[in-house]
Amino acid sequence: MSCVILKPGKEKSILKRHPWIFSGAIASAPSFEDGDILPVFSSDKKQVASAYFHTKNSIAGRILSFGEELPHEAVEKAIKGALALRRKLLSTSAKRLINAEGDGLPGLILDQYNDVLVIQINTCGMEKLKSFIVKILVQELEPLSIYEKSHSSARKQEGLADARGVLHGKLVPEVIIQENGIDYIVSITEGQKTGFFLDQREMRKKIAEISLGKRVLNCFAYSGGFSMAALKGGAIHVDSVEISPEACALATRNSFGSQKHTIIQKDVFDFLNTSPLDYDIVILDPPAFAKKRADIVAACQGYKEINRKVLQKMPAGSILLTSSCSSHMDADLFQNIIFQAAIEAGRFVRIIGRHAQACDHPIALNHPEGDYLKSLLLY
Repeated sequence: MSCVILKPGKEKSILKRHPWIFSGAIASAPSFEDGDILPVFSSDKKQVASAYFHTKNSIAGRILSFGEELPHEAVEKAIKGALALRRKLLSTSAKRLINAEGDGLPGLILDQYNDVLVIQINTCGMEKLKSFIVKILVQELEPLSIYEKSHSSARKQEGLADARGVLHGKLVPEVIIQENGIDYIVSITEGQKTGFFLDQREMRKKIAEISLGKRVLNCFAYSGGFSMAALKGGAIHVDSVEISPEACALATRNSFGSQKHTIIQKDVFDFLNTSPLDYDIVILDPPAFAKKRADIVAACQGYKEINRKVLQKMPAGSILLTSSCSSHMDADLFQNIIFQAAIEAGRFVRIIGRHAQACDHPIALNHPEGDYLKSLLLY
């Protein structure tokens, strides 16, 4: 039988249910096409998993099933299990339904916006399973639309071109969702990622709780998620800084004519260099500075500099919410970077809160690499 055989001892991580197989762990493999599913055996010829493989990625295999379980059966069970978990946890109609390795489905992201599903496929293996996955989703959820929005650095590493388009139903360009009592317009076809940053739900709620009577600055504002949360919480004024004209236009529409919200189309770094930061609350939620492990040194410098600049200018008694969504930077490293930024800024800074992971973005205990988002609330 065509199978992958591991080097002696390399099955240990699989027996602990880690979902990745690195190229250096493989003793032998048959000829295969990228994305093919193959059984995986230990050096003593016991089957330990089934995984899909890639010829050029350092993560050579991503596991779909452990032991002798059939991979397609495991995928279907994992999808149904992920949907069942969300039904137990959330009544909101805007949520993440599948969170890749966090739900035992590496390379697959699925978000729900009312009756529209947005799917993101990041690997060749999941690409080959796409029609199988869509069939299950249609049977289980009967959505109005399934829209694919697959574009990521991980996808490029796998040699896959970007993919956009309707996989089921009709095209729905945008929807209005409700989160924490706030209406947001979500652009399905043109928005960033799948349309909205659902992973910051709990931190938006926290900002709403502390914004009464405050002046708030939202950097990297995108469509104004944190801005609208602050206004909902009673902020007297919010400035949103965002470089993308499309995002600014969406943030303007999300404001619904509020006179308390000013949208500034400008590069955040230029804004911070030239503007006093006379705000009670500043939100710093930039895009990932480290999209691959080789970027980590430059990313550390970038996070330190932007936080140092903000901490130097913020008035005494103000609050900073600072975040990182770089998966290659763990929480301890991020906190140490912010500590260094505070030292260089000459400020006494206290942690008064930490990121609360949105429950629809589960992290598998056997895959700590999935813990990508971290935030610190600083006084």
